[in-house]
Amino acid sequence: MAMVRGFSGFTVDDLTARTGISKRTIYRYFNSKEEIIESVLEQFMADVRRSIEQALEKTENPLEKIMNVVLGITQNLRVVQPSVLYDLQKHYPHLWEKLEQFRTRNIQEIFEGILINNDRYFNSNINPKIITTALLASIRAVGNPTFILDNNLTPEETVRSLFTIFIHGIAADKYVSLPTGGN
Repeated sequence: MAMVRGFSGFTVDDLTARTGISKRTIYRYFNSKEEIIESVLEQFMADVRRSIEQALEKTENPLEKIMNVVLGITQNLRVVQPSVLYDLQKHYPHLWEKLEQFRTRNIQEIFEGILINNDRYFNSNINPKIITTALLASIRAVGNPTFILDNNLTPEETVRSLFTIFIHGIAADKYVSLPTGGN
């Protein structure tokens, strides 16, 4: 419910009406609406991480690994409305920061791991640290709620487009025509 309407767009009363669980029971497990939101965020991040791990196990080809990771992430983002991200950033900045740290940590870990020692697939003239740092900066620039809302995009579309640009920019010339799982 919160992933569709936004965090500021739901109340604990809405949650009780939708789930049939009493407020008393909800507050037995959560001290506040903020704790509920944090729990939803934790579950979302766990789902994304699980999708990433499954995507990495599907193939040994590093380009396919990246494409599988992007597909896994975009599948998780399909349920997230841009307003949810905006609410998180505006009303719960400490939780937004937690999400940012999750993104940063995963991108650095996954992409540096894939890029290092795979010169055959990637442009070996580009330092993997520069690639990862540029990717993170790009994600922060276009993967933020304000940009997504101002440009009438979805988080899924934004990620897919960004990674299409990314893959074509770092792939060795003979692999550039590889499909990137997008439109």
